[in-house]
Amino acid sequence: MKSIFENKWVKRCVGVVSSIYFAVITLLTYASFLYKLEFNNDNKSSFITMYVIAAVVFMILMIYSRQTFITRLISVLMMPVVFFMILFNMYNWLLIIPPFVVALVIFFAAGTAENVKVIMGTIYLLMYVLGIVAYFVLNALLGGSSVETTIDLELDPAGSVYPLYQSQMRTIAEVTDEANTISPDGEYKFSIVDVKDNDKGSIKIYVEPANQDIELKFFTLKQQGVKKTVTKLGTREIVPSVGWVIEEDSNGESVLALLYQLTPEDEPQTMKITQSSMPKKNYLGFLGIS
Repeated sequence: MKSIFENKWVKRCVGVVSSIYFAVITLLTYASFLYKLEFNNDNKSSFITMYVIAAVVFMILMIYSRQTFITRLISVLMMPVVFFMILFNMYNWLLIIPPFVVALVIFFAAGTAENVKVIMGTIYLLMYVLGIVAYFVLNALLGGSSVETTIDLELDPAGSVYPLYQSQMRTIAEVTDEANTISPDGEYKFSIVDVKDNDKGSIKIYVEPANQDIELKFFTLKQQGVKKTVTKLGTREIVPSVGWVIEEDSNGESVLALLYQLTPEDEPQTMKITQSSMPKKNYLGFLGIS
């Protein structure tokens, strides 16, 4: 039995199996760059349990196969992959910590040459420190000081925004009902957002794609970075009336439009929503750039 575990081919096979974990973490990192990862509440605890167990199991496998080429390669590549996972999922510690621990342990445990560890370790240390500092600086400079809160029935009663709309929950339920927010063709959806800033604040109305989310068993990948601002002139504490209508363009063709009335005293306004009018995807949203 001992000879089996010491067999170099067994270790190489284990090293190849260990690469599955690296591939999954890389895919998760790429997915969280393109989408916003939101856990499904019913399965969140199950996912975290499996996620942690997988991290422990594959870390043991990597330590066992630490002298193989594939594991040594993973030990060098995994640190930068996890670095980007941290940037794309800042504060989502349940997603970040397990792969970070695995990457850190295997980096030092792998049979990589000491001079390579010293050089790459120095580079990674600078990358993590300077990169995370740069992330917070760019967020502060480009993201601004305003705080946006989506107005819907999931408003946190303990939050500072809830008391502003507590008396209008019936209106919010009607306006933000899925049957009302999603366009008749199912392509788009609108959202109403409370904006708290250094001034008196405002209400914004956004339009986003409605059919580009990817629903998985444990979490949902929500499309992000494709958001059209319909208006940012709404009055805070007043829930606007919003809905979808069909209008005719100059050629007499039917065009989808969003009808909104910011206050009861305002005249209703419309904005035509077409595929060409939607903005291109913003890939720098994680930096606070909108």
